Amino acid sequence: MALSQEEQAYNKIKVAISKGYIKKGSKLKEVALAGSLNMSRATVKGAIKRLVFEGLAEHIPNKGVSVVSPTLEEINQTFQVRAQLEQMAVTLAQPHLKKRDYLALRKLVEKEQGLCRERKFEGYYEVNDAFHLRIVERSFNQVLVHYVKELLQKTTIYLVLFDPFFQLMDGRNESPNEHLEIIELLEKGDAMAAGQAMKHHLGTTVSGIDLERLYPSDYLSIE
Repeated sequence: MALSQEEQAYNKIKVAISKGYIKKGSKLKEVALAGSLNMSRATVKGAIKRLVFEGLAEHIPNKGVSVVSPTLEEINQTFQVRAQLEQMAVTLAQPHLKKRDYLALRKLVEKEQGLCRERKFEGYYEVNDAFHLRIVERSFNQVLVHYVKELLQKTTIYLVLFDPFFQLMDGRNESPNEHLEIIELLEKGDAMAAGQAMKHHLGTTVSGIDLERLYPSDYLSIE
């Protein structure tokens, strides 16, 4: 099924933000983006509204819409809370995980590895989130699931803004391997070790965030 014009505009702007073509804190100007993308202003406006809805952009009264610009403290605190909650979720989930869950988790890691090899930004974070949620949901603690989902949305935004995804695709992305380690520990029944591995995994994720990353070699602003 072909993507709508608005969906295409949304994807292109999101990738541009991730690659640093549009800097954090930059104003998203409908006219300029419409010209750069060769799309109508109405189409771009719809795409921008979607970015605001998911939290990647924010509407500032009397100033328009800009890409969000979270502080290092905010990022660290959010990941710290998420790490603690997911560590708890892993230990609660382990007794409930079945063979079909492990098969599903391994398939998600395979997809993640494929997206890394193919350097495909689109879909990567969706697969990553699905891996984490599969485990958290097996905790059967709906309060925990609710808060982890909320934190996943926030941390995914941080990764889109700051994670050097396109630099890590040269084979230095350890996320798939760390996910496999978590699966193996869960399969062995070592819930405590799996929880620690999850906490370590999220710690390495936040440590890889580059707040002052360089522009890519093919940088061309589309602001």
